Amino acid sequence: MSGAGAGVGAVAGAGVGRAPLHVSAAAWATALGTGLDEVWEQLLAGRTGQGEAPSAEPLRNHRVAALPPGTDGDEDPDADTVARHLAVATATGARTLAGAGLGPDDAGDVLVVIGTSLGPHADRPGPSLYDWVAEAARRLGSRREPVALSTACSSGSDAIAVAADLLTAGVAERCLVGAVDLLTPNKRRGHSRLRTMSRGEPRSFDRDRDGMLLGEAGGFLLLETAASADARRAPCLGLLTGWGASNNALGPTEPDASGTAAARAVRAALDLAGRDPAEVAVISTHGTGTVLNDAAESAGLALLWPPAGAGAGSAAGAGAGPAAEAGAGGGAGTGSAAEAGSGPGAEAAPEPVAGAGPRSVAGDLPGSAHDTASGRADGAGTGAGPVAFATKGALGHSLGATGVVEAITVLLALRDRRVPPVPHLERVMDGFPLRLPVGRALGIGGGCGLSQTLGFGGFNTCLLLEPAPAGRPGEGGGR
Repeated sequence: MSGAGAGVGAVAGAGVGRAPLHVSAAAWATALGTGLDEVWEQLLAGRTGQGEAPSAEPLRNHRVAALPPGTDGDEDPDADTVARHLAVATATGARTLAGAGLGPDDAGDVLVVIGTSLGPHADRPGPSLYDWVAEAARRLGSRREPVALSTACSSGSDAIAVAADLLTAGVAERCLVGAVDLLTPNKRRGHSRLRTMSRGEPRSFDRDRDGMLLGEAGGFLLLETAASADARRAPCLGLLTGWGASNNALGPTEPDASGTAAARAVRAALDLAGRDPAEVAVISTHGTGTVLNDAAESAGLALLWPPAGAGAGSAAGAGAGPAAEAGAGGGAGTGSAAEAGSGPGAEAAPEPVAGAGPRSVAGDLPGSAHDTASGRADGAGTGAGPVAFATKGALGHSLGATGVVEAITVLLALRDRRVPPVPHLERVMDGFPLRLPVGRALGIGGGCGLSQTLGFGGFNTCLLLEPAPAGRPGEGGGR
């Protein structure tokens, strides 16, 4: 990825003015099922995919959001973790290709890009991450060398950003990009010992949040250049117009409490797309439900969309914020923050009002002022600016897969102009700057959407997505 400003620790793709990239299809495998609209409707209805998964380990919580038995590609309950990751990647990728109108004979020149956190390697030494990604690409019919990457919980988002850079650079015309992360004993044990695992229910941005619960997922997009999509009259689920990343450079699990690094990733994506914070209608937050990560994410959002009465912060200048920013370059080293703990928050004001206001000067981080005066269970309240939402309370934290899954939710939110309620959220944390859907789905206005991931290792990544242009045929992977 090319630099987004000297010394700011953020990276983005090629400059403003290039044609947008088309998302021609999407598919996923989640704890709520595999159908794109089936899962989306369950999220809108406030359902969750959590259930008991007994373990001999003394875990903080035995509940997880696992793939249902018999999930497409994951039918063998006795398969080892490598076989499961490979099977889910192959099945979900194949459904994506089919949704894009590409048959087996069309997949040869498709470049496959797959991300994961540890994949199956937390519990066994081999084969390498690249080996199983290469085997997945072969089974999917691609004749090209694939790209495998791992940047903790930002892996899926970074896979999309890397694919976007490759498309923009002319390396490929079409990329099948995705991520898969399935549960293993060591992943559960590790998060329990880190105390990032909730003892009860995950409550993103709630005053009483105490952690997350793990989940399983696979998600894929067929991303292609505008020229390729136009030439074959491809279906279109939406557009990818911006992507950016940063790194906290603080430590393996420590988030940047100031939110400066996370805000830089968002600003890089906005600048690349030529968009202003006031044009954002919806944001899929990382929303782990941990004390520290939610607080850091809230602080970063407040730099772009300050609460009423707060001055506009600046996170674009070199040296801003207490944490030194890592130099950035390349796709796989894009950024995020830690998953430890939880913090305070603000009352939701979730009326479906899209952000509005004057455009800001590039490099600034201002936004609309918001009234965050309501915390009622129905989400009543007033305010301007984007609606934020979080799905980890329903789908679990699927680690490296979460970025692709959550990008798909943004595309569906833009398509339907609705966002699902935040599961288990009752009392919004003090100081949260945006509106959150509490207890029910909310409508949103027109505009673009952001998907943000903050992972271990300080990896922050943001994707900017836009609705499909009018007149495009069908909706790849949609209804």
